[in-house]
Amino acid sequence: MTQETYESDIITFLTNNILAEGVVVTPQTVLRETGIDSYSIVEIILFIERQYNYVMPDHLLKSENFVTVATIAALLNNRQIH
Repeated sequence: MTQETYESDIITFLTNNILAEGVVVTPQTVLRETGIDSYSIVEIILFIERQYNYVMPDHLLKSENFVTVATIAALLNNRQIH
């Protein structure tokens, strides 16, 4: 998968499940500025684990890995998750 595919999947998940109606997110949008909080980050992690059959290791659960959709997608892309 490509980083762009991960970004698209995560944005679709956020739009359909977490974000308020009308909130637009791009890969570079700072998630905190959209109202996403720590509980929403847990939901994103659970989505990733279900969607890609990948258990996120504890050492990757750092706030700097969840700043934007792009940072999350880069983490996934660098791990070569399938």
